[in-house]
Amino acid sequence: MRIASNRRRVSAASPNVETSSMPLEIVQIIQEFSTVGGAENVSWELARAFERLGISNLVLTSRSAAAPDAKNVRLVIPFTSSIPTRGPLRYIGRLLVVPLFTFVATFTLRHYRNAVAISHGDTLAGDILVVHAVNIENLHEKRRAGEWMWRFNPLHLWVSLRDHFMIGGLRYRRYVAVSPRVAGELKHHYNVPADRIQVIPNGIDVERFKPDQAARRTARARFGIPPDAQLLLFVGHEFDRKGLAHIIGAMERLGPEYWLLVVGAGDEGRYKRMVSQLRGRVVFAGEQRGLESIYPAADAFVLPTAYETFSLVCMEAMACAVPVFATRVGGIEDYLVDGHNGFSIERDPNDVAAKLAQAFQDKEGLKQLAKGAYETALGYRWDAIATQYVALVEQVDREKKASTRSTGPGMVKVV
Repeated sequence: MRIASNRRRVSAASPNVETSSMPLEIVQIIQEFSTVGGAENVSWELARAFERLGISNLVLTSRSAAAPDAKNVRLVIPFTSSIPTRGPLRYIGRLLVVPLFTFVATFTLRHYRNAVAISHGDTLAGDILVVHAVNIENLHEKRRAGEWMWRFNPLHLWVSLRDHFMIGGLRYRRYVAVSPRVAGELKHHYNVPADRIQVIPNGIDVERFKPDQAARRTARARFGIPPDAQLLLFVGHEFDRKGLAHIIGAMERLGPEYWLLVVGAGDEGRYKRMVSQLRGRVVFAGEQRGLESIYPAADAFVLPTAYETFSLVCMEAMACAVPVFATRVGGIEDYLVDGHNGFSIERDPNDVAAKLAQAFQDKEGLKQLAKGAYETALGYRWDAIATQYVALVEQVDREKKASTRSTGPGMVKVV
């Protein structure tokens, strides 16, 4: 990834240059810079969009999927890239990598005080913090659902301490909430003033995620799903919170023409026992990359989740012209419109089955839902989202420059 821009690049070489004459510059901080995951993908797409808009930007990361010679990526403690942060040992790996990267990246950020720093939760201070989820609220939801395995994940303790320091301590000029729900949680749990919060939703790459009939046929053949099956798709980890059991319960109430493809890592053993009576119509694909080649295979995307903040997977499905059936939680209620791009459902197998059966009975109506889903996704293209970020960055940049002028020459203190 390269920057095609005539603006000066982010540099630490001239810290005492008069800031009022400097062009707009952005530094993103993310522990993993890639297209895998939520925050990781957001940082990736923002960098690409900033590039297209001609904005000078740099990414501080310890693990990058960009080309080794990418000019807008700086690796911080790159030796940690050999430590697994995904898969069975991910919790141990993240406990080592995430805190270490946070401290080192926070220190490294001192060299970029003339830029506007956008952190995705991986520095203890900065200019703009993108809040993808409020961990304390997530844990509340797990408790309400009777989940307890998370208590064995020591990373939650680190995240709680980190959030208390960086959010509760108001160590950023602005907080970007990816949905109105997240904005409310910031106010409720951390007393963040409303004037320091801006809601900017996540976006979608409509060139990557799009309707694709060839991909539809290939994916169905790959997973052994009949071409004429009415295929439901579930994508996500944490099967309990995401409501996989409710979809399986719905499958038991639907006809044999319905199939379910489950993509993601979770307690497959438990759920495979639950589907023993469904005669092989539930396929567990495990964790998959290249989801853009899987979504088009589906006729409906189903997510009876208990807690979300925006849900990229729902938007990815819509971009592939797949109607969404999901609970109205987090940011999903901001774009899910009953009868236009899908239907809202309850965390109840009877309700899920009834809504699906009703929609699939109307073949022409199902086509209109697919069309509405695609049209919705077009409104969330990354260039439009990045423009909102640029407007916020420009506002913060003016505040920083004004603060510098009022305190004399030098740098605005970041930490």
